[in-house]
Amino acid sequence: MVNWTDPEVVSQCGIIVEHINFLCLGLYTWEYSRSWQVELALICRRIQLRWPLLPYITGRLLLLTSMIMICWLSSPTPQSVDCHSAFLAFVFAGNASIGCSSLNLMVRPFVIWRAFKYIRIFLVLATVGHWIMLLRVMVDFSVMEVDGSCGFMVIDHTYMTSIFVYTMCYDILALALTIIGLRNTPSSSAMWKILRKQGIAYVLVTCFVNIIPSVVASLNLNAAMNVVFAMPASVVSTIASSRIVVAFLDAQSSASTEETSSRGVPLTTMLTLPTSSHMDAQDSV
Repeated sequence: MVNWTDPEVVSQCGIIVEHINFLCLGLYTWEYSRSWQVELALICRRIQLRWPLLPYITGRLLLLTSMIMICWLSSPTPQSVDCHSAFLAFVFAGNASIGCSSLNLMVRPFVIWRAFKYIRIFLVLATVGHWIMLLRVMVDFSVMEVDGSCGFMVIDHTYMTSIFVYTMCYDILALALTIIGLRNTPSSSAMWKILRKQGIAYVLVTCFVNIIPSVVASLNLNAAMNVVFAMPASVVSTIASSRIVVAFLDAQSSASTEETSSRGVPLTTMLTLPTSSHMDAQDSV
């Protein structure tokens, strides 16, 4: 039987966490480099920046920033570095990227149910609660230094579990309201196909990657094991949510092109990616 609280075992687990973080950084850097067509379109001004794209762009940048920071903090660092302040910045960037990842899915029911005031209020309250859960950890953590580096964070295991469970419930709520809203929308066949292929798959993936760290954190084996799967869960969730955003944008671009051809006027409620013909970005997804 492994003694998970043995200092040598904790140190070995810390090394494993460090290797996993570097692996995640390589994976996400590769993914980001091959999927920045939205950012490129914004830079080239082929589409306009609208609010539904903010969680997508912000979440991707924050996750990349947080992974670079955690890899730097887990490497040998100068004694002049304030580990607690550095980890505070990392926590904000990392957990905010999780919030943005979930917002990518929640944007759609918020737009779909715009005629129902109380549902939108409920969605706002659920979102505020999610962000409070994510950012509360900023005031309650400590740092365990390992072999001359800042090491890793020490977080209460029950709170870690609560974050993962809330995120799963939040994503399921977003998907359920999106499905119900699209079923009541006569002209949503293209969106329905995308939702069926990618929306459900996204929620299943995010639930799976959140179940693993929540179970491990609930076991409370040691400080390193409580956070060992946190970064992989964030990376997979962000990649999955980013791909569903691009899939929705592609579908809306095609739908907008067809609508323009048949009616001679562009749709006014779609946010589209650039196509071969010039298309304007609109307010919603």
